[in-house]
Amino acid sequence: MRRLFVFLLLVTVFTMAVAMSYSEAEKDAVKTTCLDYIEGWYEGNPARMERALHPDLAKRGLQMLAPGGETLLNPVSASSMVVYTRAGIGKLAEDERNIEVKILDIDRNMASVKISSAKFIDYCHLAKFSGAWRIVNVLWEGN
Repeated sequence: MRRLFVFLLLVTVFTMAVAMSYSEAEKDAVKTTCLDYIEGWYEGNPARMERALHPDLAKRGLQMLAPGGETLLNPVSASSMVVYTRAGIGKLAEDERNIEVKILDIDRNMASVKISSAKFIDYCHLAKFSGAWRIVNVLWEGN
């Protein structure tokens, strides 16, 4: 009985250690994807933007028509984001970007992240496809 207990304890400790290291690797991969998205935008780097986004991205911006007025959702596709990035619409000097990536949750093949920067607050959902994290949903608002 004692041997079984020791064996189960070792299996539990090993499993927890693997899960923790897996989690750190996943956090790094999720953060890299999010940085490709926001830094790619501010750099005007379409390759980084395209690498970060899933082709079926659903990105929507909250926009108020007037202070205290009606709020609308403004949709943007992945292909439009790449085109806008290539055109340099979002370019901003590195020292002005104030980027913060906060991972809210990672669970198996899904993640939820808040990206704060000089001009935007983005809430992003990511999913893992063939081992690579991609942003599939974004809800954003001007900062």
